[in-house]
Amino acid sequence: MKRQELNDTIAKISELYISARKRYIIQTQQNYITLDGYKNPSVWTLTDSLIERHLKGVNTYGVFNGNSVNKFITFDVDYADDQALARWSTLKLIYVLESDFNIPSADIHVSFSGNKGYHVDLFFDVPISSDDAKSFYRQVIKTADLPSEKVEYRPTYTQAVKLPLGINQKTGARCWFVDRETLEPIESFDYLNDVEPMDHALILDALIELTPEQEAEFREVVERTNVDVTAVSHEKAQSKVIGILKAGQLLFSNTRHETTVLLAAFCNSQGYGEAEAIDLIMSILLATPNEYFSEGSTAEYWQKETERIVKLAFERGYKLGNDDMAVKVYKSEILAVLGVGTFRQKQLAYAMLITSKRYGKTFYLTTRTAMRMIETKSHETIQSAVKRLVEVGFIEYARKGEIDRAKSSQMGHAFYKPNRYRILIDKPQADDESVDVLPNQSLVDVTYQLLDIKELRRVISRKELGNRWAR
Repeated sequence: MKRQELNDTIAKISELYISARKRYIIQTQQNYITLDGYKNPSVWTLTDSLIERHLKGVNTYGVFNGNSVNKFITFDVDYADDQALARWSTLKLIYVLESDFNIPSADIHVSFSGNKGYHVDLFFDVPISSDDAKSFYRQVIKTADLPSEKVEYRPTYTQAVKLPLGINQKTGARCWFVDRETLEPIESFDYLNDVEPMDHALILDALIELTPEQEAEFREVVERTNVDVTAVSHEKAQSKVIGILKAGQLLFSNTRHETTVLLAAFCNSQGYGEAEAIDLIMSILLATPNEYFSEGSTAEYWQKETERIVKLAFERGYKLGNDDMAVKVYKSEILAVLGVGTFRQKQLAYAMLITSKRYGKTFYLTTRTAMRMIETKSHETIQSAVKRLVEVGFIEYARKGEIDRAKSSQMGHAFYKPNRYRILIDKPQADDESVDVLPNQSLVDVTYQLLDIKELRRVISRKELGNRWAR
């Protein structure tokens, strides 16, 4: 490696990984030794010259976090007895980070541990609290259904993580970064040089613990009598709801009431019927372990309270607060919508696009809600449209036909969870033309803002243009 390239890599390791230089670990052929300059003044600090020795394979070092903050997270995938399972778990973890937590693939960095495991790293532009980092880790492995004893959280103040690109002193293998799709090694020390930390807000937005202030706000929504109040307007309410729905249960103990209010408002925002809203909320509550509820709380009481809160939310128009806000729609997105099929299918594609912009790339949609969205009474129209959108690659199922076992047990027959979908169209380019769209603007309205009649004629049949697109 050339001197300048080596210096660049050393600087990048310092930027991305090192929070504390006085306390670190060194790997031997037998174990790891902690070197603590706070306790022993004779211990060298983790200088650039030591990092150089690490890269040259002379010694191998690892780092702790900054006590109360993390500038990165490592998911330490360690199946010492089964490399095939380690590969499968790593690929599943990457998929969940991308699909369920909206982490861009370019921000996910994977390296070989040197034995039979992998390190999956996320770097942050601003250090986040260690509590937030650990909470995010727990949500990810829970969503991925991976065991915490095999996919461990690193680094902490007491548990370090080995730096990449060095030599595993036990096996002699180089800990290269790997391709995140194939896990094949990228045998270059330059990998880190172009890595930029990700937006830490993506991590914080995934955390859904309600603060005491939020709990009071949502409780007030139910108890107040002002009929003019129509929105639960907290900034992160939408992401909290999506997190609850992804988990399929309460995420924190003693939050049944607040969660019920949030989900009732969400269902009203999404166009669910009252019965659908009650079914959805009860499926969440029934799937939650008993220890999350106060002593003596019963399913019969939850049902009664859910019916009361849903009725109140629908009568008074409680919503999550973002339904009246404009969303940005790009010309390339409208062209993708116009290419899917019939006018009804275009309408549903547009409705799904707007829903994904309001509630996340992966979103929930029932057949009844879809029927309301495009103003049809035909189940077959929706089923045909969804099938078409999947066939042309506009959407994919994130969840389809999954039985809600708790609700099925209660009702005595099979009850299915709402399907989840994911938009698949390409992301708009930086120079893509766009408009801000309000809820009352139809597909036709928005199309004419972004395309002129000549462009429209190139993508719409003459018959459809004459029947559906007249203004």
